[in-house]
Amino acid sequence: MTSSTENSDHLTRVGRPFLARRLAQLHELLAEQGQELMQAEGVDLDARLGSVFHLVATRPGLSVAELAEELGLSHQLATYRIKKLVEAGLVSQDRDPGDRTRSILQPTAKARPVIEQLETVMSQLDKVYAALFEELGVDLLDITSRARKALTETSLLERTKS
Repeated sequence: MTSSTENSDHLTRVGRPFLARRLAQLHELLAEQGQELMQAEGVDLDARLGSVFHLVATRPGLSVAELAEELGLSHQLATYRIKKLVEAGLVSQDRDPGDRTRSILQPTAKARPVIEQLETVMSQLDKVYAALFEELGVDLLDITSRARKALTETSLLERTKS
């Protein structure tokens, strides 16, 4: 079995063709460290659920489909994350009386203190990321947004043909 150091060295040697793997590693590290920060602040919430929870809390009444579209998630992943938040008692999911195929998402009473804690962590993360981006000399949020937009407009496959 190879160590993660060996894997990193391989990725470094191969370079750009494995960009997706390197970005996945960064995602995993950010999620892991975000979870540590949330635990340190007493937030009882899986960090991977943070964006979904925050959107439901700040825009109650969304459907799962609307939430998925807003966050750029697959419907399946959005449904899974909502299920976890419902199980935690932080979100309610009720059928829309006007459209039985649609369910409405609402934060529960139990969600209020968690929302406040999450917003404190988000404020800390905003400052930490700003300092990190300054240290790196690049705004990763801007770069990833621009890269996603560019690849949405012209896919990797299309780029190989031009």
